[in-house]
Amino acid sequence: MEAFLSLRCLLITVQGGQLFLPNSFVAEVLPFATPLRIETAPNWVVGAMLWRNLTTPLVSLGQLIFDVAPEADINSRIIIVNALGNDSKLPHFGILGTSPPRPLNLQRDDIAMNTEVAESAAKRLGVLSWASYQEQPAVIPDLDAIETVLQPLVKRV
Repeated sequence: MEAFLSLRCLLITVQGGQLFLPNSFVAEVLPFATPLRIETAPNWVVGAMLWRNLTTPLVSLGQLIFDVAPEADINSRIIIVNALGNDSKLPHFGILGTSPPRPLNLQRDDIAMNTEVAESAAKRLGVLSWASYQEQPAVIPDLDAIETVLQPLVKRV
């Protein structure tokens, strides 16, 4: 039996592109709400919000990965993601999406590694891998690297 028969995931559209996240990583999808600013945060950290009585940072992967400034509108969504680490101050963080995520049941043939990405883009913070889905580029985000940047910010809030 093949190890990868199918993967249930969400296709998330962000400013400038799209990314894949396994369903199990997503805790909740919320309508956009204006976050509180974090003064010392990098420009791709949009701010922080209170979610389930925890300070939850909100990031723009469009800004981080695609260099596109975040814009929120009526269709924007906050995708709350389960953190991979075991830091009790950072059990989740939010990703700013431009629309509701689209559920997918990916088969092996549906996704391919994207080797046409420039080396500088391939090594960006927040990028685990570049892929292609329906002939469009998509990112598999490096949530661990993103959490590493967010941890000291949450400890100050």
